[in-house]
Amino acid sequence: MANIMEINMGSNDKNTHSGSEPKHAPSGAPNPMTMGMEMAEKMMAQMGQSAGPMAMMQKMTAQMKPGEGGKAPMEQMMGMCMGMCGEILTSMRQTTAMAAFATPELSMMFAEWMATLEDKALEILKQTGAADAAGLAKALSISEEGAVYLIAHLAKTGKVSLRVEAAKAP
Repeated sequence: MANIMEINMGSNDKNTHSGSEPKHAPSGAPNPMTMGMEMAEKMMAQMGQSAGPMAMMQKMTAQMKPGEGGKAPMEQMMGMCMGMCGEILTSMRQTTAMAAFATPELSMMFAEWMATLEDKALEILKQTGAADAAGLAKALSISEEGAVYLIAHLAKTGKVSLRVEAAKAP
């Protein structure tokens, strides 16, 4: 399966966050609380100005077909919510387990390493004009998943712009 994600140099800094939560942790990693609040705000905006969480749930329930999966829409919704809660708890457990090892020194080292990778990635993009995640990963000697994380971070900070294409079937 081809994994196409072209990255272009750009200077579109779209950091318009004005809340009290910091956009990034001191290590440079995205702040999970901020990310969650931004997702909730986007979902609420899709519902309209006056809609609340209950209206969102009612809309989602109305979109489910009766009997889908052999369950009533409300039961399906509750199952989806319980699944999401389970995923959140798993993520929290993993984060807590990793936090025991994330000393300030280690966080600083990670931030410095990320800054070095960013500089190298931007230099590669200046030379080539564009790259995909696999090519950038190979050039930086990191995993493709690591390159995708780096690309997302660069895009979020407005240092690159993205162009995404559907993957070709294997």
